Amino acid sequence: MRALLALLVFIASAAAQSKIDPNDYRDKKDLRDADVNQLWRTLGISGKIRETTSSGAKNTDQTFNCAEDNHCEALLVSLTWPLLDGVGYDAVVRVAPAYLNANMRRFLVFHQEPNETWRLVDYLDSTEWDYYEPYLSAVSSGGKHWLVMQEAPHCGTGCVVTHTDWFELKNGKLRMVLTVPLSGHDTNENPGRIFETRFVRASRSAAGETLEFVYHVEYSPGIGSLIEMSDLWDDEKIVRFSRPVGQGEFKFDAKNSEGSPAFVKEIFRSSDVGLPRLFDLVQDHLLAIARGPHNLRWEWLKEMLAQNPYLDELDRVRAAFAKAP
Repeated sequence: MRALLALLVFIASAAAQSKIDPNDYRDKKDLRDADVNQLWRTLGISGKIRETTSSGAKNTDQTFNCAEDNHCEALLVSLTWPLLDGVGYDAVVRVAPAYLNANMRRFLVFHQEPNETWRLVDYLDSTEWDYYEPYLSAVSSGGKHWLVMQEAPHCGTGCVVTHTDWFELKNGKLRMVLTVPLSGHDTNENPGRIFETRFVRASRSAAGETLEFVYHVEYSPGIGSLIEMSDLWDDEKIVRFSRPVGQGEFKFDAKNSEGSPAFVKEIFRSSDVGLPRLFDLVQDHLLAIARGPHNLRWEWLKEMLAQNPYLDELDRVRAAFAKAP
């Protein structure tokens, strides 16, 4: 009897899966709470918003809903690269309230083997965004595949940051293995900064796995400056994140990166670095301007030193500036 019951449950589950074809949700604009709740039941997943981390997935107290107007939409998302190894097809369906300010999105990841029905692989929920819609893509490099979610959480006046969460399939479930800033700016300090990162490649050796990025930042006159110019200086570093093969999160690899921990963690973030810490981090560039030609950069430095007359962290810069011809 127990074996028969297990068989019946398996058959019911398989039948439920066979009812869902991602192509039916290519551009569906007439979903209500009852429809999405039925979709979750058919797929055998919870209506609770789920948080997926490196430790796995856990339901929160928040429930997915179609906002106050009870109106949801579904969209079929194309993936440039496959998520699963081998033959077959991958697809992602995004389900979301039509009301843009309801920052709740669910991404359903499907896979289809040749001559088989579509099956749900796993799903991701997103609520951490404010300025732009979260965006899901697939990255393939070095024989590995990742789902990458791009999000733009609330930052405040004068700053914007977009980050990417990297997920991999482990034992049939998605888990987050890395978070990297993608782009952003902060003009609340002087100098202000605009930054971005670019994925370069994944590699694997006997020592472990590595994800390599380019971290690029450009500085310009920020709040309180009257100097009109777009570029004071820029920095670009190779930054690597590593881990033992197949084991957990990727961690910042200081030994094999050009950028320092401070460069990675403090410059490439949404909040202000803060004074005088910012001047510590860019001291070499300030000294180069102080010793350089009398141009707009030099005029900006003169203005900035006048605005910060008592900071000890600028003593070397003041001394170099005073010696300038």
